[in-house]
Amino acid sequence: MGKRIASTPDARLREVCGTSTRATADRIVETFRRATPADIVAGAQWYGEGESFIDRQAALHDLDRETVAAVVAHLSPRTTWQRNLEGTVNLLAMGSAPGCIGDNVDRARHALAVSGQGGNPMGTLNGPKTRRFAANLLGDREAVTVDVWAARVAFGPKIGREYDVEKLLAREGVYDAVEHAYKVAAQRLGIDPVTVQATTWIVARNGRAA
Repeated sequence: MGKRIASTPDARLREVCGTSTRATADRIVETFRRATPADIVAGAQWYGEGESFIDRQAALHDLDRETVAAVVAHLSPRTTWQRNLEGTVNLLAMGSAPGCIGDNVDRARHALAVSGQGGNPMGTLNGPKTRRFAANLLGDREAVTVDVWAARVAFGPKIGREYDVEKLLAREGVYDAVEHAYKVAAQRLGIDPVTVQATTWIVARNGRAA
């Protein structure tokens, strides 16, 4: 029989990462509290602006919002947000996305093909990050997009130096455990988890994570 997987988010964080839900949420809260007023405004607006982009592209190309969100999510791994947006615009308009990663483009094209055949483009998203990202772009304010930056906020600099963060997130149950910690932090702060993630992402990218 295989090794038993810890059954709770806290136990999983302790087992794999040597930390706890409380300590992880503490780091997220501390990073949020380092946000400037401008960071807080930008974090609150970030996914709303993404939703507006989805709406514009869906109307322009006579597509449903789910299809556009799936395309954006497929193009997103290891890609800047600006390049992600430009890639989506180009792919929907011209069928190609110069500057985007080839495998990501192939997955985005597959989502478009599935949609064109009457299928579910959201069902083409396999990883937890891309599924959550698409959901956030469609207005879900509870799912949490945990990318490398969000994970670094959650784990802290020590774990970020000693472990490959992407490999940690790929371990069974770890992504869900980090997502849970963001939700705990959001409850403490009295705001939604998506705004917490977006704001702390901005703080971290600016070199001010806890």
